[in-house]
Amino acid sequence: MNRVRKVYDTLDTFDGRDVLQSWKREGSRWLDQVENSTYQFPELESSNYERTKGRVPTEHIDLRSPIICTKLSWSQDGTSLVAVFNDYGVRQYLLPEEEGTGLVPFKRFFRAQPAVDCCIHPEYSLFNDSDACNVMLASSRDLPIQLLSLSPHAREHRPLFSYSVVNAENERFETMFSLSFSHYSGFLAGTSRNKVVAYDLNYKSPIWSSDGYGKPLRGTSARRAIISCFDSPSDSESVLRYAGTYRCDIYGIDLRTKELNFLANKQTLELKENSAGVAELLFSVNKHYLYVIKRNSQTIDVLDARSSFAKINELYLSFRIGSQKIIATLDLINGLLIGTHDGKILQWASNMVEFGGLLPRTPEGPAKDSAVSKVFDTSYAGSRINILASSPSNPHLIAGSFSPDKFEADHTAKSGLFVVDL
Repeated sequence: MNRVRKVYDTLDTFDGRDVLQSWKREGSRWLDQVENSTYQFPELESSNYERTKGRVPTEHIDLRSPIICTKLSWSQDGTSLVAVFNDYGVRQYLLPEEEGTGLVPFKRFFRAQPAVDCCIHPEYSLFNDSDACNVMLASSRDLPIQLLSLSPHAREHRPLFSYSVVNAENERFETMFSLSFSHYSGFLAGTSRNKVVAYDLNYKSPIWSSDGYGKPLRGTSARRAIISCFDSPSDSESVLRYAGTYRCDIYGIDLRTKELNFLANKQTLELKENSAGVAELLFSVNKHYLYVIKRNSQTIDVLDARSSFAKINELYLSFRIGSQKIIATLDLINGLLIGTHDGKILQWASNMVEFGGLLPRTPEGPAKDSAVSKVFDTSYAGSRINILASSPSNPHLIAGSFSPDKFEADHTAKSGLFVVDL
């Protein structure tokens, strides 16, 4: 068994099921950091619930639930992380100079409502000369999409700008379930009825929208026809994007023609009825293969992008992904990495991933099947590793989130963030 080398983590800051206590530990560690540094750190913003000791109505946040990271992103220069948590907190972490140091927020602020989805600008960095790219998008139910500042100098975090999500046909707010920057000054949002909406950062109203239907859907079909995720392009100016849905449909999005093109569904993917939606789409670095990660599934589907996205292979997991999403990462150095329910990391090597999950043919014989290349132990046995993200500047550094199963009442729950070296 291989073992990763732990570089940083959040120690026991988010352990347990007491949100107020976790905030207190986080504040104490931030004070220790400030007292031992000559740099002027921005003061951590407090939550309304912390200021009132939880005496305000808690119709959204459960103060006895574990604090879990729901979105984790690197800065483009690999010097910092942005993490969004289910306590409504947005935290920015600068990687410490000394290994083994605990991860303590450089900056923290709280939103007034939970985020359905969010994404940071692809050029974000705390070391940018300008704050123009130090922004993130966040969607919530019954609210416009909000553009929020991630500037290290920002003292207030009211939205810099808002984007309309009103349906012109019925004048109701549409919930945007997925967000992704499509280029440096525009983004895509996905909503119900398989509709993709495109925005320019400088305009309140959408610039176009398109869906994947020739007929309207009703009932259960309409509720599950939700754009659940977009691909993560390596080229921010790409004119072709891809989207997955909770019905396990996959669409190509041509930003030039402003149309969605059907690529695959539950039937062509040969899925069982209880598969509950696409959680992530990852392309091999050579763009030849699309890896489809699904909820309530024990396989990762491999589609051939050169052959009409036909399914050509499956990668088998040692566990079943449940309703709580698990987010994997893929890069040229590490191949495909995904966390497990018991604190391990599975790896399919790059030379396998770039050949559709098969080891390339050798003079001694044909291509070999898609078994896991390596299994890595971590320091987080007993917790699920629900997010992995490789550093854009040093892919050997992998950031991740670990947590308990949010649907189980485990009072010894351990949660947090880590950075490991593979």
